[in-house]
Amino acid sequence: MSAISILRQPQFRRIFAAQAISTFGDNIAPIAVAFAVLQVTHSGTDLGLVLAARTIPMAVFVVLGGAWADRLPRKRVMVVSDITRFLSQGAFAIVLIGHSPSLWSLLLLQAINGTATAFFLPASSGLVQEAVPAPDRQSANALLSAANNISAIGGPALAAILIALAGNAWALGVDALTFAVSAAFLYGVVVAPRVTAGRTSIAKEIAEGFRAVTSRRWLAIEIGAFAEFQFFVLASYSVLGPLISERDYSGATTWALVASLSGVGALVGDGISIRLKPGRPLVAANVASLGCLPILVALAISAPLPILVACGFVFGFGISVSNTFWFTAMQQNVPQRLMARVSAFDWMGSMALRPIGLAVVAPVAVAIGPGVVLVVAAAVSATTLVMATLHPSVRDLRGSDGQDIIEPDAPGATL
Repeated sequence: MSAISILRQPQFRRIFAAQAISTFGDNIAPIAVAFAVLQVTHSGTDLGLVLAARTIPMAVFVVLGGAWADRLPRKRVMVVSDITRFLSQGAFAIVLIGHSPSLWSLLLLQAINGTATAFFLPASSGLVQEAVPAPDRQSANALLSAANNISAIGGPALAAILIALAGNAWALGVDALTFAVSAAFLYGVVVAPRVTAGRTSIAKEIAEGFRAVTSRRWLAIEIGAFAEFQFFVLASYSVLGPLISERDYSGATTWALVASLSGVGALVGDGISIRLKPGRPLVAANVASLGCLPILVALAISAPLPILVACGFVFGFGISVSNTFWFTAMQQNVPQRLMARVSAFDWMGSMALRPIGLAVVAPVAVAIGPGVVLVVAAAVSATTLVMATLHPSVRDLRGSDGQDIIEPDAPGATL
């Protein structure tokens, strides 16, 4: 299905508008928060604490968020999450006006924002599954990915303009408003009530979600492989890329060029993902992920600039295509009643290891050299992806036949 055709579906159009607007705000926030904290405290340590105050609750509470998103109407969970993020970011903007806020207030507000995000993320995967017919989900995921990638390019630029013209508080105020607009769009989404099994305790529902992952070997293997990818590849790319650009190239100018070409590659990948329907989606996702590794080698050997930026393009292309195929494979092969909990374990796998990787990659690079770290990261990730692809449960998982998974144990309450 073409992008125009799927945007004619009113429920997806509302979801798309909501997430496109809120992710734009998400890409304003990191720059606005960073410079706001530095302006107030003049401390890199305090900045790290504030950033951690948001990411730690996301990792801790995302599994609980997935359980509630499978228990309650997912639209309701997302609307409440957006309203909470609107209030927390709005309060963050307000405390920056007129006086110097205390560090604890900044930490608290970012912790509230991160907790709300932990409930939003798994619910969003489930709502797409509910609102979009099975044959159209890959196109829907590709469009959502394109919105994220456009926001990643435009959000920081808008943040810089707002900070320069009006200050950090106004930039964060705009970020807060995007969540209010997102909640308004999501409120209008209408999906059929879900039929759920008899309700049990939250702990039992989380345990059921964990069993849903471990009983589907392809899920457990891919979540593990992508968690390793976050730890080795994305951490090395994010920390050592700027370091080597400063040492061997033209510093921020070079890295900005690489980042821009990565964004272009991601958008090209989104366009291809709308039309390409692989028969073995996980094989295609893992092959696409392998395309993210050449840039690590290029950085390790300080390759000529044209090769480096070409690898940046392939990096963005690989991540975009891989994510689209992966999210679609989950939505096509996991029952609706389990989708948010399964998605939560996927998010937890990614969020739990990446901060650790970001923390340790620089000290390890000092000890053994950044080039060695980058080559080892590429080799370990390549081995992991190949081994995952060769497993029969991953290799043999087929693309959707246009039908949802229907379980025989569906009787129960409707949501």
